[in-house]
Formats: sequence, C-alpha cells, structure tokens
Amino acid sequence: MTRKLTLSINENTIQKAKRISRRRGKSISRMVEEFLNSITEKEIQKKSAVKESSGVLKGKISASMDWKKTKTAYLKKKYGL
Repeated sequence: MTRKLTLSINENTIQKAKRISRRRGKSISRMVEEFLNSITEKEIQKKSAVKESSGVLKGKISASMDWKKTKTAYLKKKYGL
C-alpha cells in the first residue's frame, strides 16, 4: 500500500535530488523509499546480530557467580601462574 508523505527539505537539497533522480531515471519518492528501506533493513540486521551474540553467554552466567574469582582464575590460566 502506498501513502503520501509530506517532507520539508531545503531548496538546495531538492534541486540536487531532482538532478540525481533524472540521471537515475527514478522519482525522488522512489529514491527516498529505497533509502528508508535500506536503513531500516540495517537496523533490523544490527538488532538481530546483537540478539544472536547475546545468546552466546546464556546459561554461563549466574547471579551467584563470583566475578573476582572468575577473573583471577582466567588471568592465572592466561599467564601460567
């Protein structure tokens, strides 16, 4: 479904957009739509990547975990102490 959207844009920017749209053979509306689709898709991918990476630690962290002991054990192992 297509709906109208009113934007307030600087006149200089409008003129540049018109020149680019003529060169590309696309309407300004189509270019804006493609741009908005691309940035919303990037946001979706970013959120998805964060969600996936947050699952890496699931089940390994508990409220009773002693971070100081964990860090000390890690450093001892890392430096062979």
